[in-house]
Amino acid sequence: MVKQSAWRKLVIPMVYLAEWIFFFYVAICIIVLNLGNFTNIIAVDMPWEEPIALTSSFVSSLLLVIGVALICFFYIKYLIGSKAYQEFKRVIWGILFGLNTISCVICGSIVYGFDMLHVDGVLLSITALLSALLTLQIIFKDN
Repeated sequence: MVKQSAWRKLVIPMVYLAEWIFFFYVAICIIVLNLGNFTNIIAVDMPWEEPIALTSSFVSSLLLVIGVALICFFYIKYLIGSKAYQEFKRVIWGILFGLNTISCVICGSIVYGFDMLHVDGVLLSITALLSALLTLQIIFKDN
């Protein structure tokens, strides 16, 4: 039978590694989304040009965005580690979601304006709303 301290020495580093893999997964998803949106800003320069479609299926993209947002919500709610490490994670997640909110609002207002009935515009506004809610969760989280 394995002692509990030996078991903890094995599991705890794996949990920390999984946290950082999840952070980089979310960061890469956000970077790809924002690069696509900024491509629309650069490529669509005349009023008659259509924005580049970023999603092939609205439902699957919406489920992915909502699923990742729910996982991030519970992850931020139940942070593990020491107080300093938790504060560090709150800061980096807050910066990531805050920048994503600002980027989505800027891209949505430039590319789609007030005509948000486009599928990608709706997905972009939902992404901005969820990022803003996650940023607010991080800001108002009790210490």
